[in-house]
Amino acid sequence: MNSDEVVIAGAGIIGLAVAFELLEQGVAVRVLAPEEETGTATLTAAGMLAPVSEADVEHTDLIPLALDSLARYPDFISRVEAASGMTCGYRSEGTLWVALQRDHRAELDHLLAFMADRDMTAQKLDARSLRQLEPALSPRVVAGCRIPGDHQVDPRALREALFSAIRQRGAQVDVAVARGFETQGGSLAGLWIQRCGQQESEWLPCQRAVLALGAWLGKDFDGALPACGMRPVWGQVLRVRGVPLLDHVVRTPDVYLVPRSDGRLIIGASSEERGFDASAHAGATYELLRHAIAAVPDIAELELEEISVGFRPATRDHLPVIGATETPGLHLCGGHFRNGVLLAPGSAAALAASLLAGKDIPDLAAFSPRRFETAT
Repeated sequence: MNSDEVVIAGAGIIGLAVAFELLEQGVAVRVLAPEEETGTATLTAAGMLAPVSEADVEHTDLIPLALDSLARYPDFISRVEAASGMTCGYRSEGTLWVALQRDHRAELDHLLAFMADRDMTAQKLDARSLRQLEPALSPRVVAGCRIPGDHQVDPRALREALFSAIRQRGAQVDVAVARGFETQGGSLAGLWIQRCGQQESEWLPCQRAVLALGAWLGKDFDGALPACGMRPVWGQVLRVRGVPLLDHVVRTPDVYLVPRSDGRLIIGASSEERGFDASAHAGATYELLRHAIAAVPDIAELELEEISVGFRPATRDHLPVIGATETPGLHLCGGHFRNGVLLAPGSAAALAASLLAGKDIPDLAAFSPRRFETAT
């Protein structure tokens, strides 16, 4: 065991991004990658990188991190692709917001006013201009706007590329899950881990660790963690495929449509409090398809390839937990709710800087795990 090694517990986009940034700076890393589990947010996410489109519904403390993370994406993707030799499906065509009726137009006007107040760029478009950009849009379109600052990435492709990149950089990857931790002299002494196929836990000594367990942070875990109230927020996403219909991400107040270069189209997303219920529901499927076909009628002719359910990790205040805990050596990186893919590069860079400095940094003040009282 390398005493300088950092153990990353969790292998979603967040955990792998943290591992990659540390490796890029010469830090030895071991990643604990649980077996694939239904509900993993990374595997369900559509991959929209949309801090501008969603600025009006985000906590004000989150917007600077979101914009910083988006700005990091081109370099982040370039480095991951160079290290892995794989592509990540990064695209920068922007988002088209579309109004199909009067209530939609009112919501769009609200969004445009919000962005104008904050000097965010959006180009207002009439129905004819929208259909020139995306001929497959419904004739019912009445208005819309283009937001060039929004991009997208394929989270599944990015995750596979990150796995390859960290292995190329020398990371050790264990198929195991963290089940708890212990301290010595008040500082982290190691993690209890459970390897695939084993019933008993195994001791893994380490002096620095990052828990990036998504919605499972604290679940079936032995050790005093900040009482951030982590919970899963259920979401359902559809994947259809066929003749490519769209070039841009298309959003209405009811649905979003994210095109992939291989002809697949991601339709999302519902959001409900269902706990760890991994079952797909007919009603949510119907509503997603109804709204998607209203925006782009030819979607009705595509093949329904996959219905997936994911658990967005949400804290009590809907802000992530990024940084050191009250236990020296133990860090958290999670609770990114519906923005994990967007926030991965920024969160990873900030947490890596904090680990290397051995102290908290101002960029993470709003997201410190210490804002929550400690509970066992």
